[in-house]
Amino acid sequence: MSGKREKTRTFRTAGRWAAILTVATFLLGDSTTFAAVEEAAQTVADASKVDASFDWTLDDGLLTLRDGEKVVFSYRYSFIEHENVPKNDSRRGAGCYLYPLNGVDGENLTDLAPKDHYHHRGVFWTWPAVGVWEADGTKREYDLWTTNAPIRQRFVRFLDRPTIGDDANGGEFAEFAVENGWFVGPNATKTDSELDPTAKDGGVGERVGERIAENAPLYGEKVVTEIVRVKTGPVETFEGVRCRSLDVEIVLIPNEKPISLRGAEGKSYGGLTIRFRPTGKNGEDRFILTDEGLAEGDMPEKPLRWADYTSRFGATDKETGEKTALSGAAIFLSPNFPDFPPTWLTRYYGPLCVGWPGVVEQKFEPGRRIEMRARIWLHEGLVPKETLQKAFERWAEEEKSR
Repeated sequence: MSGKREKTRTFRTAGRWAAILTVATFLLGDSTTFAAVEEAAQTVADASKVDASFDWTLDDGLLTLRDGEKVVFSYRYSFIEHENVPKNDSRRGAGCYLYPLNGVDGENLTDLAPKDHYHHRGVFWTWPAVGVWEADGTKREYDLWTTNAPIRQRFVRFLDRPTIGDDANGGEFAEFAVENGWFVGPNATKTDSELDPTAKDGGVGERVGERIAENAPLYGEKVVTEIVRVKTGPVETFEGVRCRSLDVEIVLIPNEKPISLRGAEGKSYGGLTIRFRPTGKNGEDRFILTDEGLAEGDMPEKPLRWADYTSRFGATDKETGEKTALSGAAIFLSPNFPDFPPTWLTRYYGPLCVGWPGVVEQKFEPGRRIEMRARIWLHEGLVPKETLQKAFERWAEEEKSR
């Protein structure tokens, strides 16, 4: 992506939203989505009458959700270079992740391409061992985790409008859904601007990453269709704790060839991961709590239903006014999660990794839907295990009826 900043677009009002998505849909060449945009216009108009605090903006390859003046998160759908990563490093280019993910007071909980692990990017979902199986039984192996192989996640299209509305209980929510692809080949590693530096239209400056139609050959061979949906609720109070929930659904569908997935041997990482940016000392300034209690150290290959990371990320202390208060986030896994509870890797230097399918390879046939659902539960303070467990159980009961 060039240094020139694209025009900011907001999805807050029905009229502006419809115009923007009509342009984007035209560029994507998807008549089905175009029809859905037109049909949904009245629904969006009705929703816009609500005095909602959420706002969506689309700017420079980022889809950003704000609650009032505070950013909740940004989703990086475009594929760009991270300038803090050396130019000759395969991890320099990336897309399809959430960063930043901010706490209930607007403090950033996450890290992006840190020097210790350039391939860690906020909230991301990648695997270190991806196999693509040919008809003769041979397997091509790729590393989507450290990206030292020609395979990348690339944006294909927005599936649904970035929505603001009310749920069945009258609570406000914001939701978006995208389709990405896992592409292999030399073009998969090139940034949007490298693939087509002139790919802009004269209206809203859409980049090539927003113009790729499904199964287009520009990125390379598409081996997996990836669907990501994130639904975000307002800040609420649970058991005296201010919190916010982000429900994340990741669906992987192998295309024409079987694929296999495996986590890192001896550690299990590979799957949904949050890379936190903690400060201070373990037990004083940083804490990992799980459904088994306080973690005394790192835990590889540990079966868990949930895990929580708390540190001093910059939340404001209500008594002193200083940005030294504890805050954090938990990952709750749905009871419908594959092989529930799967193994995790938790590490005090920053990452919580849901390590599914773990260290034993699993193979999936074309068309098979691999569905993973989790809740990211943002919270203030250091939350007791009992409260975290209650929050998990409340959501898990809802998930059991899905």
